[in-house]
Amino acid sequence: MSESGDVKHLAARGAALLSIRQVLVGLVTVAGIIALPLLLTPAEFSLYGYVNTVVLVGAAVGDLGLGAYLIRNRATDRDISGSFALQLAFWLPISLITLALALVLNPFGFSDLTSALLLLSLLLLSLQSLPTALLEKQMDFSRISAVEVLQRVVLVTIAIALAIFDPAQWSIPVAAAAAALIGYPAMMIAARWRWLPRFAPGEPLFRGFSSQWWQARIANQASYAAYPLLGGLLFTASEVGLIVWALAITSIPTYLAPMVARATYPALARSNVADRVSIYSNLFRSLLLFGAPLLAALIVAAEPLTLEIFGEAWADGVPLLRLESITSFIGIGLSLIVPLMFLTAPPTRIKWMAVANTAGIVVLSLILAPLISFKAISVATIVTSLLLLLAFDRIVRSQTGYSPVRDMLPATAGLIVAVAICLPIATEFDTLVGGLLAGTLAAGIQLAVTVGLKGGIDMRAAISRIRPQASQQ
Repeated sequence: MSESGDVKHLAARGAALLSIRQVLVGLVTVAGIIALPLLLTPAEFSLYGYVNTVVLVGAAVGDLGLGAYLIRNRATDRDISGSFALQLAFWLPISLITLALALVLNPFGFSDLTSALLLLSLLLLSLQSLPTALLEKQMDFSRISAVEVLQRVVLVTIAIALAIFDPAQWSIPVAAAAAALIGYPAMMIAARWRWLPRFAPGEPLFRGFSSQWWQARIANQASYAAYPLLGGLLFTASEVGLIVWALAITSIPTYLAPMVARATYPALARSNVADRVSIYSNLFRSLLLFGAPLLAALIVAAEPLTLEIFGEAWADGVPLLRLESITSFIGIGLSLIVPLMFLTAPPTRIKWMAVANTAGIVVLSLILAPLISFKAISVATIVTSLLLLLAFDRIVRSQTGYSPVRDMLPATAGLIVAVAICLPIATEFDTLVGGLLAGTLAAGIQLAVTVGLKGGIDMRAAISRIRPQASQQ
């Protein structure tokens, strides 16, 4: 097999392994998303949003950009030891200072125990990101998957158990801290970690590619963190709980997107322009085929599912479910395109675009909050994310001739047609069975329109890339 074909195969196989991991994590997470709102009040469930923010921030920016540097370049023992030392030098004081501020100022009304547990989880998950990056460099996604599935099982199991026996604000943070305490040493073992922290001159921190990557990741994660953090400052705890619940439900159809992005970056980094476009387009279309039908079904069946399963206490979250479904659809494109952008355009430019997107969400949310209350962040995110996606598309199209937005058009048309046909049906029947049937029909229509407009993929080619090739064996 040629080097080009080998890279494409590794990208597809890595994406498949992480997709399997994400399906398993998704099943466990769905159990938690359904069980916890039934056991906790919206105010208590709001902590799920803060925990999820800690998990995402730790995984995405905990390596300070050093993981991306190690993946992109030849990693020596000195590089790894120095990166570990820099991680500790950054996150230990940041965690302690943040804890002191949280205990003194307490802007979100957390108990001291809750604040301490959240920051302990952030510290451990941030440190875990470096051994994870080494496994990503080796494209050893099976070990990554095993550890991360274990972590999610621990988190959800303990959270549900505590919510049953002693529901309180700290139920979910305790589960998150337990998962981090188990996951960090497990990931170190999986990566065969043997390096001690040791500073050396010339470490690639806060300059060059690693700095731009890290700053852009911070901006991207800050746009997600705006939901609980900005919401906690603007709205009541119950309203934040509704926001977090809607965000959690609508993230289910898009669980694969972040994992596929992780799998593709090492492959994209070692590919030429033509191969990057081929790898990206095939995986992007696959994600749309999986996520868009589920989002169509969720938009259509949002009201009967909410009222029949979760009850009247969560009824105000129905509009948020529909708004966040749109956000998630746009997010499929954004989550996968970021690695491609960093290899296509100057990293500084991409960083500032991500920063502008997050700033836009905050400013627009503040403007809209007096008008539409707790729906403001969702509407602001839809507007700014769509503008960012169009801007990214223009850059990629000018550099490669490929348009990600053009790949999205069949799925977009399918989503619009499915909702237009099936939402009135679900409203007319107004029962759980009617909602499920209408949602199923919406998913089928969305998929049929997408495939009919040639938005699908060649399944035989995709499967052949995932299977081990005889030449590799």
